[in-house]
Amino acid sequence: MKERSIDEFESIFERASIPVLDIENVALKRASAILKGEPLDDTILLLASYLKKRFAAEVDVHFPAARDGEMVLKAARDRGLEPRTYPFVSTAELVGQVSIGRRQLVVMAEPVDESARVVDIDALVEGTAPPVLIVRQTIDKPAGVFANILHSLTGRFQQTQNFAYSFTLAERNARLELLHTVDQSEVEDVRDALQVSPDISERTGKELLESLALRAERYLKAVVAASHDRPFDVTYDLALGEVVPTIRAALAGGSYTLLVVGSHVEGHSQVSASDYQLMHVVREIPVLAL
Repeated sequence: MKERSIDEFESIFERASIPVLDIENVALKRASAILKGEPLDDTILLLASYLKKRFAAEVDVHFPAARDGEMVLKAARDRGLEPRTYPFVSTAELVGQVSIGRRQLVVMAEPVDESARVVDIDALVEGTAPPVLIVRQTIDKPAGVFANILHSLTGRFQQTQNFAYSFTLAERNARLELLHTVDQSEVEDVRDALQVSPDISERTGKELLESLALRAERYLKAVVAASHDRPFDVTYDLALGEVVPTIRAALAGGSYTLLVVGSHVEGHSQVSASDYQLMHVVREIPVLAL
């Protein structure tokens, strides 16, 4: 009975994993760069120029209405951009501009000093459809941002459709790690769903996760195999524990250049409480909030 229960979960895992075998790139043709009058504005323009050249993307530039629009346009042109420029007076207006423009990616700086914040990052992520790339550090080589990506996955193996941006943005010869963190409460839910005999209910969460991971190895290999024709390496790992400490430990132990969090469901951002924490506490590298 125990074996059959594990097989039933394995079947569920398989059905959830199969879609990842056909990952399509995002046709990244429309992006927004948000300038906020900070030292990082030039970094944002540099990233915008990189996106324009790499993807032949059209880039709009948004800036606080109090700034000199002509100076903004000149700075953008100095970086090889010929953008449409949009002044905004509030986050709500900025959300409207991005939404009307049907942008596919937003690039913005986020000040470390909370008092200097002019855009509500949570409202921007929640209110707009495109992923938001949050930058808190000066960047000299924008391609380097997409050289070593850690993509944080949570939930019950149902986020395969959200790999498109990671696969699209990864540079040639990049490393992309998909780290799925399962917290203890989720393991308990799985164990309850599979409880057919006392043997299963007596197993610890760690043992159950290790068993499921071992038996699902061929599906994890299939995820990696989906990238066989891509010019970068993909790995997939499972972890048991709380999401934020797990990701912070992974970042401390690796040389990652970008963290990807959250998910997209029917064109809307779905960002969990732990993803929101990561958006705000991870400051050493850029964070892409899907």
